[in-house]
Amino acid sequence: MEAVTAVEMEAGVAGAVTEAVGAVVAVTAVVNRMDEIDQQLRQLVMAACRQPRGSLERQRALNQLIWQIQRSGKLLRGVGVPDYEDALQQTWLYCCRNLCEALTGNAYDPELASVITWLNAYLKRRLSDRQREVFQQQAERAFGQLAETGEVINPIDTLPAPANPPPILEEIREWVEREGRQLRRIHVRDRPDINCEVLILRRLPPETAWEALSQEFGVAIATLSNFYQRECFPRLLKFGQTQGYLDS
Repeated sequence: MEAVTAVEMEAGVAGAVTEAVGAVVAVTAVVNRMDEIDQQLRQLVMAACRQPRGSLERQRALNQLIWQIQRSGKLLRGVGVPDYEDALQQTWLYCCRNLCEALTGNAYDPELASVITWLNAYLKRRLSDRQREVFQQQAERAFGQLAETGEVINPIDTLPAPANPPPILEEIREWVEREGRQLRRIHVRDRPDINCEVLILRRLPPETAWEALSQEFGVAIATLSNFYQRECFPRLLKFGQTQGYLDS
């Protein structure tokens, strides 16, 4: 009985070792395949960049590179992601313009990353940008078009709202007053007078137009708007989430 048990144990160990070896072999094959794909893509990049910019030869090489990237299955996928196709087209355009020369961004550097890693990073940024735009639009609708009484008249249906919504406008003003010191610390570079406290209050209904703010502060509209979207609006959204007007 003991001899049979020993044999069975040896057989079990042998089977486990075989499975482990098989797993290692499979993983090694996958790694080798990925290395092979990366090497092929690197060669296609070099072939494309050897051709003159705007030439038919470079366009053909770029088409071959894009086809191979799609075929590899390593590009970030966006099944069910809104505007994924638009973001993907932007990514291909970015690739064609910046693979060999820095036309609209930093030129691709094969020493820093593989071409797929480079493109995935750009594609992810474009999808994140679109997600922020959609979220901002939903948030603005959630806050609603405020009537003179400060009551919400058109909250988005898919966002939670209290049965008897409080005067949101007044709540925002009170929040800005409480957090005024912190919000004033967040300002345009070298312009402490253009801070989140000022811009949030001035953009509340009835909002002051960006054109008027630009003239008042002597700063470009893009500078004001970009600072607001990057630094101030996210804090306003966070407040909306804590009050239950937006999903967290």
